[in-house]
Amino acid sequence: MKYALFSGCRTGFDVPQHPKSAKTILSRLNVELEELDFGCCGYPVKETNLDASLLLSARNLAMAQARNLPVLALCTCCFGNLKQAEYYLKNNPDKKGMINQILKKEGLVYYDGGVKIHHTLTFLDREIKKDDIRQSITNPLKGVKVAASYGCHGLRPSNITGFDDQPNAPTIFERIIALTGAEPIIWPKRLECCGHPQKDKNNNLSQRMILQKYETAKQEGADIICVACNCCRLQFEYGRGLMKPGAALPVTFLTQLLGRAMGFDNNQIGLETAARNR
Repeated sequence: MKYALFSGCRTGFDVPQHPKSAKTILSRLNVELEELDFGCCGYPVKETNLDASLLLSARNLAMAQARNLPVLALCTCCFGNLKQAEYYLKNNPDKKGMINQILKKEGLVYYDGGVKIHHTLTFLDREIKKDDIRQSITNPLKGVKVAASYGCHGLRPSNITGFDDQPNAPTIFERIIALTGAEPIIWPKRLECCGHPQKDKNNNLSQRMILQKYETAKQEGADIICVACNCCRLQFEYGRGLMKPGAALPVTFLTQLLGRAMGFDNNQIGLETAARNR
């Protein structure tokens, strides 16, 4: 089946390694992707203008619906905002009607429930056979201890995102990591916010949050921190800049971790790009 890839608007310059590695590993798994003319998911303006946020999400979903394609979002912030917009519009027909009047100018229409929204983790866990992932692993990451950092917006509100069957004690991230041959560790701050949403509001708090995540993961014996969110990755890079050189653990996208285990070289999964951006 073909999926509409929703990379997120931060990827072009800030984290190009995320879509690059995603396309590489999904191609190995025989997943067909199509890139539509998606815009922002609406997350950045949600607190200041809910209508604008809903319109942005609905426009993206309407574009996928017009092509009869499910959406595959790489970033938990994007995934969470698309899912919340879907829920909100389903329960607010007046707001949906208003938004459809605007979308009509582009020849688009949004109808709730018309498109399935996946995140990388939910997609790999539910849509791809585990044996297919295992058989694609040619360079198992034996002995590597990985700390998964979930990202808030995929997990909450759990009744809307449906990210994991156990929202207060999820294991979906660890299940995918384990398929690479690496050892996922359960660490105290794996579900806590990275601090990115607070960066422009309370920078001192934002700094404490990300430094505590780094310190706790290291204390628990992690070799690598793994993320599945563009905003989380940017926050970890910000935190790295606050630490002494060499003190921070390496941080990788889940798609890059899978790419390493599948035997792809650094260029194919964007590890060289990540190194240059530090």
